[in-house]
Amino acid sequence: METLGDAINKKMGKSLLCFLKLVDPEKKFEMNATLIEAWNRLRLVEQQKLYLYLLYRKWRGLDIYGEPYCIIKNCHPVPFNWNQHSLGNTLIQERKAIIAKYNGSFGTYTRDEARLYEMTEKQWYRSFAQ
Repeated sequence: METLGDAINKKMGKSLLCFLKLVDPEKKFEMNATLIEAWNRLRLVEQQKLYLYLLYRKWRGLDIYGEPYCIIKNCHPVPFNWNQHSLGNTLIQERKAIIAKYNGSFGTYTRDEARLYEMTEKQWYRSFAQ
């Protein structure tokens, strides 16, 4: 029977593999103990913030630079305000974006970002009000 520790380790391993597919799809860099340790030192919410930040960069057509270890150690993710961005309308229509307050200002953020960054005063766009 699988223990809770086994399940957590598998989940962590899968999240690292997803991260590596995003930042190093051509597998130029090897997965080694240093990389695994750096990833495992991040709290789960930090891993998720980093992954979303980099994924959203790709969505916006921005490159991801650096080797995976350096990205883990040096990248400081922040949520992206989709207001006035062409993908923002799509996210709104698909109900994947909301209005939320981050650092004192309202903006259009994905639901995942609003949750991860513990944004306040979250609300749906009026066109989706029930």
